[in-house]
Amino acid sequence: MATARAREPVLLEPKGPVITVIACTVGAALFLGAAGAFVYVTIHTAADLGRTDGRWTWAGLGLALAAAFVALTGLSTVFFARAERRATLQLAAQGVDAAALVLAVAPAPPSNHDHDQIRLLMRISGPGFEPFEHSGEVVRHLFGGTTQGTVLPARVDPTTRTFTVAPRPAPPTPRAEDA
Repeated sequence: MATARAREPVLLEPKGPVITVIACTVGAALFLGAAGAFVYVTIHTAADLGRTDGRWTWAGLGLALAAAFVALTGLSTVFFARAERRATLQLAAQGVDAAALVLAVAPAPPSNHDHDQIRLLMRISGPGFEPFEHSGEVVRHLFGGTTQGTVLPARVDPTTRTFTVAPRPAPPTPRAEDA
């Protein structure tokens, strides 16, 4: 008898339209440049196949494979950026406000972009979905003051269990006339 298993929760780092456009532009430039290089090197290698010794054939094959790899990397960058933006928009439209209770805070290795990170174990609860726990890395400069027991604002898509957390808002600064 098959049972329906709930999806694994996914911590989403929201992507704005500007970041998405930049990522798509870089990905498209990589794809178009490398795809053009792939076509050129492949045609050049095939045309010289019988006229040269085997060294150019192997070099051409290596260059063509490298160009194909860069082209596929560029194409995947475009697809990934669009998927993240789509998930961000879906979360904004279908998500519900929730609370993330921090159960544990631990150090984490730096991100791929050399940002210091911390690992948060959180219990996310709110209306319309079963509470769940998630452990994930967040950047230290936004969540550095987070301790065990801190409640962070969250937004959860109940159907996909995709969620985002925001740093706790800073307390208001006292004004001079209040003192």
